[in-house]
Formats: sequence, structure tokens, C-alpha cells
Amino acid sequence: LASLDGLEGITAIGNDTSGHSLFLNTVPALESVSGLCGVAGALPGSLIIEFVDGLVSLDGLEGITAIGKELEGKSIHLRSVPALQSIVGLRSLAGALRGSLIIDSADRLASLEGLHGITAIGNDTLGQSISLNSVPALESVTGLRVEGALPGSLRINYADQLVSLDGLEGITAIGKELEGKSIHLRSVPALQSIVGLRSLAGAL
Repeated sequence: LASLDGLEGITAIGNDTSGHSLFLNTVPALESVSGLCGVAGALPGSLIIEFVDGLVSLDGLEGITAIGKELEGKSIHLRSVPALQSIVGLRSLAGALRGSLIIDSADRLASLEGLHGITAIGNDTLGQSISLNSVPALESVTGLRVEGALPGSLRINYADQLVSLDGLEGITAIGKELEGKSIHLRSVPALQSIVGLRSLAGAL
């Protein structure tokens, strides 16, 4: 399956008993989600895309304005999407994500542009709010303009090109995950500045 063409007439999507609204798992030949271009408004559940080797962008999801969360507390989970270069298709999202933002194993993703309308992020059952893992091409997190407290942790791991945390200036407090970590920065060899966390105040 290389495309979702044929679904253009769908204008809204509900959620299943696990809390998923849009769940694409192990479709390695899928190159495009533009067939979902008719979906508009809020997804009551999560957006999960996993093990989709050929997906280059999220173009086609521009009509989605809000995303709920699944039972495990994730709102957006992009995992094992090695060809993904852009998430600008999420640019209509606005307001709070009720659950966490997880991006894992996105080898070619260089920016988070498309998430600028998200003003708050919740946490999942592991206590994570933002987790960026194995994103070796990621150069910037300026696409995030979250304000206020993160109830869970901030994790950035294996981000070889990330130079700074500019873009996180709106975050004023960070909670912790089940393992007790609040901020976890690991294998970020190009990181030169964490001044983007300058608005943090009080206790971790």
C-alpha cells in the first residue's frame, strides 16, 4: 500500500477503545497520507504512525486542528519513519495536546516546523511530555512554542545535529517521568547552548 487515495471523502475520524483516531502501523511502502485531505477539525484520539519506511511528509493532514490522546497517554507518536522529512502537514494544530509528543527514529527530520500552534503538552503513562529520540538530522526545536509547565519529562536523545534548545523559552516548569528524570539530554554532540530553557523556575 503506497497511498491512502480513495479516502478523500472522509471528513472526520472518531477513536477506538484504545483511544486511537489515526493509527498507521507497519505499512512500509506508504509514501503519502494525502488521501486524508478531507479530514477536518479535531481528532478525539491519538495520531500514531509507526514503521512506515517510505513516508516523506504529513501533507494531507492540514485540516486537523486538535489531537486527543490514547489510553497510554500519547497524543502524537511518530516512530520508525526513516524517510520523514517534514511534519508541516500538522500546521493547523492549535491549543493543547492532552497527551505526550513522541518522535522516535526519524532519521531525516530536520525541524519541528508544523507544531508552532501547539501551546501546551500533557504527559503519557510513562511520565513523558516531550521525547525526541534518534533524530540525527534534527537541527532545531524552534517549531515548538509551548508555554507554561510540562507535567512530564523532556527527553532529547541521539540528536546529532541539534545545536541549541532555542524554541523552548516558553516552558516554565518540567515534571518527571516514572524513572524520576525531568530533563534527559543524551548523545547530542553538537549541542552548544541550553539557553532556551532560561524560563525554567523553581524546583525540578
